[in-house]
Amino acid sequence: MYELEEDIIHFVFMAFNNLKRAKEDISLAFHSIMVGNMLKNLGCDEEIVYIGYLHDIIEDTKYTYEDLLNRYGKKIADGVLVLSENQNIANYVERKKEFLNRLEKINDDILIVEIADKLQNLISDYEQYKIYGKDFLVTEASNFDELKWYYLELKKLFNSRISNNQLLKRYNEIVYEYFES
Repeated sequence: MYELEEDIIHFVFMAFNNLKRAKEDISLAFHSIMVGNMLKNLGCDEEIVYIGYLHDIIEDTKYTYEDLLNRYGKKIADGVLVLSENQNIANYVERKKEFLNRLEKINDDILIVEIADKLQNLISDYEQYKIYGKDFLVTEASNFDELKWYYLELKKLFNSRISNNQLLKRYNEIVYEYFES
């Protein structure tokens, strides 16, 4: 029988079975596990770490809020739900604006999960960014300027709410290199 954290990690790999990152030939589960590990290394509460592991489940897999609620309880399911973008909004900028508005209302512990998520995305892209430049970063956005807008809006939000956080320090450094230097 698995302990809860082991069960969550197993579930993440099961949920992302055969799904790959857009820019790498690697399982989407890698990203989720890395986000959870960043939060664990930061010393976050277990539930925040678990939300980090599960943060993309609703957004990127067949599993729903109800699945997470039944499996892991309301607090974890609610945390994952609030970090899931509304995929019914097709326009990138409109979807991101709606998501940013939601992020403004969440508690700081959950916001730190989003910092870890975005930082891990940027770290994963670093080697390819150094080779191919800024256009490599663009996937969902229509162009680099949209992506830059989004990451700078996140930076403003994160820095207005969170202080003295190692993940945010790293986020600020890499966002500066990608979008502001």
